[in-house]
Amino acid sequence: MIKSLGQKEDHILQIAMQVFLEKGWHGTRMQEIADRAGINKAMLHYYFRSKERLYTTILEKLFIRFMNSLADSFKPGQDFATTLRTFLDRFHDHLLQNPNLPLFIVRELSEGGKIVKRVVEQVVNQQGLRTPQMMINEFKHAQKRGEIIPIEEPVQFLLTVIGACVYFFLAKPILNPVFPEIDFDSPQFIEQRKKLIFEHLYLGIKNREKNP
Repeated sequence: MIKSLGQKEDHILQIAMQVFLEKGWHGTRMQEIADRAGINKAMLHYYFRSKERLYTTILEKLFIRFMNSLADSFKPGQDFATTLRTFLDRFHDHLLQNPNLPLFIVRELSEGGKIVKRVVEQVVNQQGLRTPQMMINEFKHAQKRGEIIPIEEPVQFLLTVIGACVYFFLAKPILNPVFPEIDFDSPQFIEQRKKLIFEHLYLGIKNREKNP
């Protein structure tokens, strides 16, 4: 049962995200969202005013929650290996809790990505979310400490981390029929995935002269 205003809004947003994911921006109707959410259309408009405002709110909340879930990866005094492990843990845990997020973003990008671009710019400007830059800074500090080898453009490393994490969640719908013997939803598989990504990425940049 939905008890509070906040819970009701979150419920509507989850339903709306699923409908947008299934139908895309042009195929989604506010009436269908209202029907699935168990409310009338007037109430849906009361909360969000328009389809664009509803869609924008979903993107805002998804982006803010995702960035915030990664922010505690960065703690003073810890080495880069620990930072990277924690970052990978938080990244995977958030996507496990929000399995539709990657497909939702890909759907938005496939339709031009204009709204998500505007949303990201607004959130960064208004709230100063700096999680990506924090990872870049940690990378640069680790280079100065001699923990990792010099890389001309740290953003390349960050993009590789993101790609390695996201691809599994995008590809999972077609992995089950290809590898039916593997339980891709098992905690063991996810932990293996985290470990493998860490080992491949960190060992590739580790400074073996100072850290044999």
